[in-house]
Order: sequence, then structure tokens, then C-alpha cells
Amino acid sequence: MRALAIDFQRRPPAHPLGWVVLLAGVSALAFLLHAGRTFEQEELGQQQRLAAVNARLATVPRSAAPDARADASLAAARQALDKAKLPWNELFSGLEAAHGSDVALLSVSPEVTRRQVRIQAEARDFAAMLAYHRQLQQQPGLGQVVLVDHVIVKDVPETPVRFQILAAWGTADGQR
Repeated sequence: MRALAIDFQRRPPAHPLGWVVLLAGVSALAFLLHAGRTFEQEELGQQQRLAAVNARLATVPRSAAPDARADASLAAARQALDKAKLPWNELFSGLEAAHGSDVALLSVSPEVTRRQVRIQAEARDFAAMLAYHRQLQQQPGLGQVVLVDHVIVKDVPETPVRFQILAAWGTADGQR
């Protein structure tokens, strides 16, 4: 009897598609290595240019004019921010709460730096003016409410009373 020759480790022949995939992978790897090296060289060039610009900037003297303009714009920005932080809602809600049917507001002029508000109004008579003054004194956002001036308008048939009130605002209970 003849001896059996069993080959369990025989390799199948290589498929041509496998060789194509291997060749594509190797070429992609070569491309990526080349691109990486190019990017590293560009980064090194950028770093050298940045160092040169920083060295030039360090030697240039700073003039006083840009700093003065920057300080002025910074001060204006801070002032605008301070104005925005003021409790405008408290002022207007206090004025609305103290309204009277016999009183008409003519103007409201806030003085932000002094934290005061000047109110010019017109009332039918002295009693309406004094009632409005008392109502303003009781508003939580206003304090130190003072009747500054009043005038009886005789040119108008009803003879209304025009008056000015000055009040502190923008702080707790109107106190400074």
C-alpha cells in the first residue's frame, strides 16, 4: 500500500486584488508620510517668522498717543457700563406707582453721576402737588424727595401749579 501524503498547510495562490490593495495601502502610507513632513517644515517656518515679528515688536518704542486714546475709550466704556448697571426699572416703577390723576409729568431728568433725578410736573392745585410729593417720598427706589420749586401758571384759565422735585435714586432706599 502506498503512503498517504496529506498536506494540511498548503497555501492558496495570491489573488490579484490582494496585491492591488497592498499596493494602494503602501502608496497611501508614503503620501501621508510626505504630507506630514511638509506640514512640519511649514510649521517650523511659521514659528521662525513669528519669532522674528515678536523680536521686531519688542524693539519698537510705544508711543503715548495710542495709550491715551485707549485710556479714553476704556473710561467711556466703563462709564457706559456704570450707567447700564443703575436700577432704571426701580426709578420708572416708582414714578409710575406715584402717579395721580391730577398730576401730569412734564419731564424726568436723571443726573447719573450724582444719582439724582429731577422731575418737572404740573398739578391742578396745591393739594394734588403735595399728594404727589408724599407718594414719591414713599417709593422704595427714591429717597430725599424735595420740592425744589413751584409756580402758579396764571395765563391758563384753570391756574395749574408747575413744580420741580429733586430726589436721590439708584442706591438702597435712596440713601448715599
